[in-house]
Amino acid sequence: MIFYDEPLFHIFRILSERIKELKANGVIEFEVVDPDSSNEFSGTMICIEGVRYAYRSFKVWTDLAEILHCKIMTPKTLDNNRILIRYKLIDTKRSWHNHSDADITERYGCGSEFSKIFKFEEPNFLNDYLRCLKEVGIKDGVKVLDLGINRADEFKVFNEFFKDHAANSTFTGIDHCRSALRVASYELSSDNYIFYNEDISNISSLKIPQQDIVISIGTLQSPELDGKAVLRYIVQNLIKENGSIILGFPNSRYIDREVIYGAKTKNYTESNLNLLIKDISFYKKYLQQHKFKVITFGKYYIFLVAKRDRKKDKGE
Repeated sequence: MIFYDEPLFHIFRILSERIKELKANGVIEFEVVDPDSSNEFSGTMICIEGVRYAYRSFKVWTDLAEILHCKIMTPKTLDNNRILIRYKLIDTKRSWHNHSDADITERYGCGSEFSKIFKFEEPNFLNDYLRCLKEVGIKDGVKVLDLGINRADEFKVFNEFFKDHAANSTFTGIDHCRSALRVASYELSSDNYIFYNEDISNISSLKIPQQDIVISIGTLQSPELDGKAVLRYIVQNLIKENGSIILGFPNSRYIDREVIYGAKTKNYTESNLNLLIKDISFYKKYLQQHKFKVITFGKYYIFLVAKRDRKKDKGE
């Protein structure tokens, strides 16, 4: 199958129909003009050795693979100014989200499918998390609290990029998963790391001092947790007057070990952002009512960064 100057909607229809015929892990192949042959807007018509093509960057083909629930395999360069692209259909039944039989405290523990996921190996997640830290402004001797710390990946990245400040800072992590915390405690064993094996709902019982930064990524939307009540407790008791809050909300899911864009709600086969937008709107409004300046950004995770708006506090 070769695509020349056809519009993308034509290609999308053809590939969608072919993919419907594939079984899990089935492969579909097609040839397109080599993206390295030019540098144009996608859809621009170009002519190479008398052959007319619609130019498209390689990103178009990677994005299309994700939309069609496929993995893009390593393309092959051909001798005719084209490349061979291969899409491998992912197994939609293979997902770490299908863990209903697992004990609630170990759904995200060592040995689980979740433990094989390293979010910081996803470039967008890494870049967005670093932006969060830069937005709040890291200084020496900060107190950082992470709710739902798991194996403490967020602290490890903090240490890598803010080494000068990390040594004199205090890091506290809370998680109800005992096996994940064992990993965190082993890999971050110095005195400035404190880990609590506790349900976040019981945070008030831990008597944690006020913090400069509170982080919660992928935790407040947990069905077993009243995230809104936790946020209220953070704002009223845990955050310093000039402190900052970083919240992360999943806008993706892992299927067959491939990250797929878009939050999905029960009974929907495709992404549905209604609940995500509703939750973010609540948290944003609540924080603004308590004199936080809030910005929101992200792709596979939507991050909400809140810091005190000092100008509003001073009535400026």
